Amino acid sequence: RVVHVIPSGDVAAKEKLKYNPKAIANEFLWLAESHGQELTPMKIQKLVYYTHGWHLAIKGKPLIDEQVEAWPFGPVIPSLYYAFREFGSEVVLNPGVIYKALPSSTGDEDVEYVEHIPSLKDIPKQAEFVDSLIKRIWHVYGGFTAIQLSNMTHEPGSPWYQIVTKYYGQPPRGTDIPQEVIRDYFVGLASKKTVN
Repeated sequence: RVVHVIPSGDVAAKEKLKYNPKAIANEFLWLAESHGQELTPMKIQKLVYYTHGWHLAIKGKPLIDEQVEAWPFGPVIPSLYYAFREFGSEVVLNPGVIYKALPSSTGDEDVEYVEHIPSLKDIPKQAEFVDSLIKRIWHVYGGFTAIQLSNMTHEPGSPWYQIVTKYYGQPPRGTDIPQEVIRDYFVGLASKKTVN
C-alpha cells in the first residue's frame, strides 16, 4: 500500500488549495451509498477524473493535488489506483485513507503517522462549491457504468487520446496529462453544451 504523507511548511500551504484525490473519491463513495448504489475502483477513477476536469474548466485551477496520468487503458490518478486496487473489479468497501505525520507523543524527534479519512471538510473554504460540483457530476455521469465512462474518456480528441496518440499508443510509464489539456477539453465540452 502506498502511504501518502501530508507535507509540512510552505508546500502544505500551497497544497491546501487542492484536495487529495481520495477526499473526492470518498465523497462519491458516501454519495453512492446514500443512493443505495455501489462503486468499483474504475468508476471511482472516472468520476474523480470528470470532477477534476470540470473544476479546471469552471475555476481554471486543479481540484486535486496530483497529476492525472495517461496509462495504456485510460486516464488514471495513481493514488486512487493503489488505494482501491485490492478490490479489483469488485465493489469498493472502504474509504481511501491517508497518513498524517504528527510529532511523537513521547516528546522525542520521532514522528507518528495517524490514519485520516480525507473529505471535503479538509478544505472548508471550498467545500460548498466542490460538494455541489460532485453532486452535479453524480447527476450527469453517475448513471453510466464504469465501462461506459471509460469509453467516454477514450474518445478521439479527449485528453487521454491526445497524449496516447502523441506516443503512438505507448505512453511511457508516468506520463502526465497536462492540466491545460484537460482544462481546454472540458472548456470545449462546456461550449458545445451551450450551443446545442
